[in-house]
Order: sequence, then C-alpha cells, then structure tokens
Amino acid sequence: MTSSKNGAQGPTRLTPKRGSAERAGAPASDHALVGDRVIELRSEGKSFASIAKSVGLTRSLDAFGAFVTAVSTRSPAQQTKLRADENERLDKLERRIQKQPESADRDRRIASVRKLRQRLSPT
Repeated sequence: MTSSKNGAQGPTRLTPKRGSAERAGAPASDHALVGDRVIELRSEGKSFASIAKSVGLTRSLDAFGAFVTAVSTRSPAQQTKLRADENERLDKLERRIQKQPESADRDRRIASVRKLRQRLSPT
C-alpha cells in the first residue's frame, strides 16, 4: 500500500500492466521461446492449427498472433522476409478460396484472409 499526502492509502501495483507476458501467466522468455518455435514451424510450412497444438495454444488465430508478435521482434531484414513469405502463403490461400463457387462462406473466408494480411503488415 502507498500513502498519499492526505494519509489515504491505495493499493500498490501488484499486477503487471495489461498485455505483459507475466499477466498471461508466463515469463517473457517463455513467450519468446514460443514465438521462436512458431516462426520455425511456420517456416517449415506447418498450418497455424497444427502450430497451435504444438505450442499449447487454443486456436489457430492465437498461433497467428504469436507469429505476428514474434516477427515484430526480429531485425528489419528478417521481418521483411518473414512477412513476404507469409504474404505469399496468404496469396495462395486466397487464390484457392476464390476458385470455390461464389457463396457467403467464400466471401467470409476471403475477408478473413484480408484481415490476417492487415495484422501481418508493419504498423
């Protein structure tokens, strides 16, 4: 607890800031190791669904988020290469989806690929 000028006491910051690795229940070094593994598996051509299972994440979207975060910690040259490789995979996926008969599901899947592309792009 801390005291203010008027004697009132308030809680000290006992919990990590929102978004920190500790809040998620693991030290930052563990998150870095997961990120390294996610990049390694994706570079081997593994799907985000299989990557999620391999590293103990719940959903493929969580694995994609870990990938994006891990990419952002790399050198600028590595970031460019990793993003280019992933955009190439997304291009292939989008072309496969576009070959499907027109439907609401197809449109939703194309929109999802475009959202992934936005998340991948540097800010």
